[in-house]
Formats: sequence, structure tokens, C-alpha cells
Amino acid sequence: MLAKKTRRLLKAALKPVSIMIIPHSGLPSLRFNFSLLVLLALGSAWTGFTLWAGYISGRQADYYVTKADNHMLRTRMDYMAMKVEKGLHYLEMTKRTDAQIRKIVGMGGRPDLAGSVGGPDASDIADFKKLLARKNAAMNDEAMSGAISRMQEESRERLSSYTEITWYLANKHNLAKALPSIWPADGRITSRFGYRVHPIRFSSEYHSGVDIANDAGTPLVATADGVVRHTGWISGYGIAVLIDHGFGYSTLYGHMTESLVKEGAAVKRGQRIGLMGTTGTSTGSHVHYEVLEGGVPKNPERYFNAGGKTTFFAGVFEGLMGPGR
Repeated sequence: MLAKKTRRLLKAALKPVSIMIIPHSGLPSLRFNFSLLVLLALGSAWTGFTLWAGYISGRQADYYVTKADNHMLRTRMDYMAMKVEKGLHYLEMTKRTDAQIRKIVGMGGRPDLAGSVGGPDASDIADFKKLLARKNAAMNDEAMSGAISRMQEESRERLSSYTEITWYLANKHNLAKALPSIWPADGRITSRFGYRVHPIRFSSEYHSGVDIANDAGTPLVATADGVVRHTGWISGYGIAVLIDHGFGYSTLYGHMTESLVKEGAAVKRGQRIGLMGTTGTSTGSHVHYEVLEGGVPKNPERYFNAGGKTTFFAGVFEGLMGPGR
């Protein structure tokens, strides 16, 4: 039964099928006779060819799209590489500037930290130039990543170094303002620092400051910026003022006839703090002036030499005119 149906289908497939082409221009008509089986084979072949052509065309389109994307990506990476190279050049400049600033302000170089990454050197720049020269080759992702990491690390190092320099300069500035470097009053030194014979008891004693004599009422000025820690009577010193200047420095002014400042008041170098007198244990109008460093009396004349006697008048002028003038 199955064989009969198969033979019947085969006979039907082998029967001829006529295809006529009748032109409208008067040309003779054309007639083609094909079996149904041949027509099916031709149709299948045409369908297969169409699918194959579409696949090949799609692959070609993908290739050109990918090629265009790669070209665009390489162009962007080249641009990034140039930017990174410029950043490395700027970091190299900041590194040299950092070293010059440290040399100018008297700071030492920064110690090499274990495991830290240094700044770009000549070999780093040369590597990047080689990287840029390979325009048509694949970009080295590892080299690019390493360069960016070096830039980030060096940027952090520079910021840290500049912060250190800023603190150093600020401390230098504040230390300079805190250093007692001018005379506390105009006058002449009548008793120096160190061992001496006491003018009243005539016994050997250690003199912890210097005595500067002048007329009663001669202005006394702060020899550096600071805060008044004490003002009032001190046994032996009479009316006295103690100023804390920070950085371990403080100054004491004794035998005043009058104090012009209050405890807790901030004073500037050259500002009037009192008037010379002869209160306390004294034989005449003068100021007993002490400089203490870490609580230990030091020879005030060492600090006079730092500012010079002429700076007393400049300090008085600054105190009269006000800070910042």
C-alpha cells in the first residue's frame, strides 16, 4: 500500500510542468517544460543560496562594524595615553618644584617609605613615548594601568609633601612671631645675666635676667606675640607681667610702676604692656627682664642679638600703630 502511494507521488513529481513567458512587445513567447521534482530542487537551491549569501553579508557587516569600533577605541586610547603622558610631565615638574621649595626653606628631603611608589623618571616618559608610537598596534593595558597608578600615587605623595611644607612654614612663621627678639625697653643694661653680687644684700647670687635702666614711666613692650599669663604683684619683682609666647618661650617683666594689660589678653610684639618703675626689691627705676625656654631662664642678650636694639623702636612703632601696619 505504501509502495503504491510512493510510486503515485513519484509519477506526479515527474510529470512535466510548463512555464510560459509571453512578452507584451510583440516578441515570440517562450515556453519551458520542467518536471515538478526539478522545480522543487531549483527552489531549494535558490533558498539555500539566499540564506548563505545573507550569512556571509552579515559576517562582513559585523567585521566592518567591529573594525570601526576598534579604530574608535584605539583612537580614544591614544588620546588617553597622550593625556597621561602630559600628566606625567606635570608630575615630574611638581616633583622638581617640591625639591626646590624644600631646599629654599631649609627642609630636608622626604624619607623613602617602604613600599611607596616614586614619581615618573626619564625611563617612564620614554616608555610612554614608545607606547604612543605604536599607533596601529594593540595598546598595552598593563602599561596604561601602571602609568595611571603611578600618577595617582605620585599625586598623593605631592599633596602630602605640600601639606608638610605648609605646616613647616606655618610653624616657622609662628615660631618667628613667638621668639622674643626685641628689647623690652629703651635704656642701658645695668646688670647682666648670670652670677653677680646682689646690690642690696651684697651676697653672691644667680641673676636670672637682665636689668635695663631708664626713667620712671618708660614704656615696656612685649618682645614677641603671646598671651598674658600673670599680671600683678610678685614678691621681689614688684608689679610684674608674665607672657606665654608658645613653643616653650615665656618672658617676665618686673619692677613696673604700672601694668597696662590684663591676664588672658593676647599681645603682639612691640605692644605696650606696662611702665618702667622701681617696685619690689629695687634700687632705682629699671625693668628686670627674663626669657624662659622650657621654664629655664636663658640669657636674654642672646635674643637681643636676634632682633637688634634698633628693633625696639620698630616694635614700639608697630605697637602704637596696631598689628598689621
